[in-house]
Amino acid sequence: MATRFLLVAALGAAAAAAGCGGSGTSSSGGSASSLVAKVQHADATVEGRSVVATVKVTEGGQPGRRLALRYGLVDAVSGTRASQDERLIAHYTTTATVTKKDVTIKFPKPGTATDYLLHFVLYGPDGSYLASSDSPVFTVQ
Repeated sequence: MATRFLLVAALGAAAAAAGCGGSGTSSSGGSASSLVAKVQHADATVEGRSVVATVKVTEGGQPGRRLALRYGLVDAVSGTRASQDERLIAHYTTTATVTKKDVTIKFPKPGTATDYLLHFVLYGPDGSYLASSDSPVFTVQ
C-alpha cells in the first residue's frame, strides 16, 4: 500500500512537472470575450473487457475558436505513455456562450496487466495546450 502511495505521489509530481494533470483556463484578459477552456474531474474504470472514462469539458467565451479534446493512456507504473498516440475524442467550435459538457469514452482494456491512468488534453486551434486532467490510477488484471 505504501509503495502504491509513493508511486501515485511520484506520478503526480512528474505530471505537474510535465504540465499535465491540471485543469486550466486560457483567457485574454477580463473581458466578456475571453476564451474559457477547462478539462476537469477525469475518471476511468474497468468494466468487463472495456475501460470507461469520463471528463468534464468547459469551453466558450470567444466565438469561432476550434478546440480539440484528446486522450492518452499512461502506464502508471513506469510513467510512460502506453498508447502510441493521443486519440481524438471531439472537436469543439466555441461560441460566446460558455458551455459545460460531460464526455464519456469507452475502449477495449489494454492487454497488459498493470496500473494505468488516462490523460485528457484540450488543445487550441494552433495545437497549443489549453487544459488537462488525469484520471485516478486504475488496475487492469
